[in-house]
Amino acid sequence: MSNMLAARYTGPNQITPEEVTRPTIAEGEALVRVAACGFCGSDINIVAGTHPRAKAPLTVGHELAGQICEIADTGTGLKVGDWVTMFPLISCGECHACTHGHAHVCRRLRLFGFDVDGGMADYIKVPAEALIKLPDGMPPAIGALIEPLAVAVHGVARTQLDDVSVAIVLGAGPIGLLTSLVLKAKGIEHILVSDVVPGRLELARSIGIDAVAAGDALLDRVMALTDQNGADLLFECAGHPSSAREMTTLVRPRGVIVNLGVFKQPTLVDLQAVNFKELELLGSRVYERRDFEEAIALAGTMPLDRIISHAFPLSEVSAAFAQFQSSAACKVMIVLEDSE
Repeated sequence: MSNMLAARYTGPNQITPEEVTRPTIAEGEALVRVAACGFCGSDINIVAGTHPRAKAPLTVGHELAGQICEIADTGTGLKVGDWVTMFPLISCGECHACTHGHAHVCRRLRLFGFDVDGGMADYIKVPAEALIKLPDGMPPAIGALIEPLAVAVHGVARTQLDDVSVAIVLGAGPIGLLTSLVLKAKGIEHILVSDVVPGRLELARSIGIDAVAAGDALLDRVMALTDQNGADLLFECAGHPSSAREMTTLVRPRGVIVNLGVFKQPTLVDLQAVNFKELELLGSRVYERRDFEEAIALAGTMPLDRIISHAFPLSEVSAAFAQFQSSAACKVMIVLEDSE
């Protein structure tokens, strides 16, 4: 058996490039030569050793693009040479969510890169049905952004946009910026994204999104824009307690809040404001397959390359992860050698 290089979580605060055995496929599976794989905020918790399910040793990574080099499947229409991304959810198929058409919120949901080895490696073995074909000519790094873009697409799809003219996005990290771009593509007139990091606000402006510092500056801007009523729609994409505290103040009566950010512990929310203003508070978790299809359709219309702030080879994954943890980073990508 031949070996390959993989980004391995080996224990708390340890992620290193390691030689591992190259996987072999069985019926219904495909082997993908990975070309690009991005870090996600959840990887910080995995590597810190605080994720409840991820156990070392583990190959991380669930945002990827690559080329099929072997496939033992005839039912998907995919073939060797196709460029693909991966739908990384593993659902049980038996719980209430799965049997009612919502497998993405499966009671026992697992993911590649969390519960089983992921794709930050030279190769990944996956069920062929988990692969989604990418358009010809799409750069691999953009293909690896389809997964986080699908998160944004799903979050926006959780609400109706018919009566929305002012939308706020709290957090200008990758998910916040992608959510802003999806809202822009949907024709929302006024989109304000906020953050506490000046560099992220500058990045938002560089991709055509109106950006405002979090806190009083954002509140003043929103109220001035809405005749003191508040925004129609708000997306919480920071997963930070300060965002949870301020979000109910920023929206109008009967406004809608979509929680896209993943909070690591129970967080204070002004439920009196939810009550008095008759707010809708919606959760949004990962995506459905149709969100990937829409993300692929939208990708060519968006400046997604600007979201990628740093790129590293797989051999420098430790340095890449350190960069990802810094406030100067947006999306950090591992870019592998071109597939054969």
